[in-house]
Amino acid sequence: MQRFLDVFLSGSTLLVLLPFLLPLIFILRFSGEGAVFFKGSRVGKDKKTFQILKFVTMLKNSPNMG
Repeated sequence: MQRFLDVFLSGSTLLVLLPFLLPLIFILRFSGEGAVFFKGSRVGKDKKTFQILKFVTMLKNSPNMG
């Protein structure tokens, strides 16, 4: 039951936020390096790794990186 509720609420939230995320996707696609999403690994419960998708907000090899 918990898994169903998690999937249902996250799917519903994604549908509600989609109109706000689409302009962001187009802005990132045409103003940056062309990539929209960054795929990274994270460690979750019981030290299991999982993949996460994030919006790309930093440029690769930027001279301003510390």
